[in-house]
Amino acid sequence: MSDEPQFPDLPDIGEILGRKDRFIQKKTTVLKCGECKAKYSREFKAGDFTFKKLDAEECEKCNRSKTLVVEEIYSEWFDPKKSK
Repeated sequence: MSDEPQFPDLPDIGEILGRKDRFIQKKTTVLKCGECKAKYSREFKAGDFTFKKLDAEECEKCNRSKTLVVEEIYSEWFDPKKSK
């Protein structure tokens, strides 16, 4: 009756912390057109921040507007082992 309970082995802390090294981060920027109100996303570019007005890019939908605004920036983490 004085036997101690047997717990399962815990993983090494190095295993847990090292898992994030294999993940790949993908950053995405969501743009909104000021004229046609269309939203679309593109790959994040250095210097992007929310509510930034982009004068050098045209809208993908109406091709005439140069009043694009960065509405959202987000990132996703992918496991390359699971993407196959």
